[in-house]
Amino acid sequence: MKLLCVADMHLGRFPARLHPDLLPLASELGPAAAWRKAVDRALAEGVDAVLLAGDLVDGGDDFFEAYADLRAGVERLTAAGVTVVAVAGNHDVEVLPRLAEAVPGLRLLGRGGRWETCDLEAGGARVRVAGWSFPRRWVDASPLADGALAAALDAAGPAPAAVIGLLHADRDQGGSRYAPVASAELAAAPVSAWLLGHVHAPDLAPAAGAGARLAGYLGSLTSNDPGEGGARGAWLLEVAADGALDARHVPLAPLRWERVEVDVSGLAAAEDVALEIAAAVERLHERLATEGVEAVAVGCRLVLGGRTRLRGAIEAALAHDPPSARVLRHEQVSYFVDRVRVEALPELDLAALARGDDPVGLLAARIEALRQPGSPLRERLVSAARPRLVEAARAKAFAGLEPPALDEAEVAALLEEAALRALDALLSQPGSAA
Repeated sequence: MKLLCVADMHLGRFPARLHPDLLPLASELGPAAAWRKAVDRALAEGVDAVLLAGDLVDGGDDFFEAYADLRAGVERLTAAGVTVVAVAGNHDVEVLPRLAEAVPGLRLLGRGGRWETCDLEAGGARVRVAGWSFPRRWVDASPLADGALAAALDAAGPAPAAVIGLLHADRDQGGSRYAPVASAELAAAPVSAWLLGHVHAPDLAPAAGAGARLAGYLGSLTSNDPGEGGARGAWLLEVAADGALDARHVPLAPLRWERVEVDVSGLAAAEDVALEIAAAVERLHERLATEGVEAVAVGCRLVLGGRTRLRGAIEAALAHDPPSARVLRHEQVSYFVDRVRVEALPELDLAALARGDDPVGLLAARIEALRQPGSPLRERLVSAARPRLVEAARAKAFAGLEPPALDEAEVAALLEEAALRALDALLSQPGSAA
């Protein structure tokens, strides 16, 4: 069985901070366009059902704005024999039940905050979907706290090979007013996969340890503002007859936001920064093309880093010819610059600084040693730092993350980065020799 899974569409929201030249294309970049692309992909992939994890609509006043787009998509899907199942989130708690009444073929699960199930069958696989919808704008208690999910699953009869939980909730945020749930609650539930809505950054992945085999946020269907950087889209979920699950992210958002780093260390002239920016955007385009990204437009936030003696001249060149003034086009994709931040630091003559016997000189000498494999001082610094870094990596805050390698080269690089930041801080103090 193949399922296309979507969350946080926010139909009715207008994309923020579009370049003025792209405003005529706004209808091709917003949530409605993303929904059309999701329906296109569902039909092209031949999915058996589309699952929607809440916040399909941006607000309670967006009934008419969302109605036509949602109905058109659902009608295309149901005409092809695709089942559409949804739960309501905190944004569409009022409007989605009304839309479900008005849009034939849209199955809303869990009305009134009560767990509800439906079974899907296709391709030799049978899947049970358990869903819970927001009964009101704010919900302070966990939807999993009262055992109602287990009761609903028991009442549905013998469980199939796979049970999917469809839920809009705030994970591991105690005190939240948006249906707070704990990861431990999700893992303890008799569910094969949790498809979550609410947080816009996607993180669906195999769960650690026992419990749910897949769990996480589907993420927003598209990027509506610069704070939603990186891949956005839907998830293609395949369920084997034995219940085995395989999930793949489909980056189909028409509008995407990216942080683009530009190293200006090697610039011979400040005016060359325009060439470096254009080259960085072209590299971004090549990367996104290899990843199968289907963006129509990409908003870029540039960060100019490295070390240079030309920082002031670069800032002047950017003010004279701002990269935000025009749209760059590569093939069918429009790239625009929303913001430029210059973080480049002054060039350092480490050898000269290291000759001093003050804190700046001692720190510069250690940076030089860290850049010399085989140096006795480098070996002492790495040996002293590695146990502390290992201890930090084991902290509870990093549980579940891939531990760093922490070999000699990695530790030396971390120390050098920290030492350079400290050296810059020392040199920026009033009265510094810099």
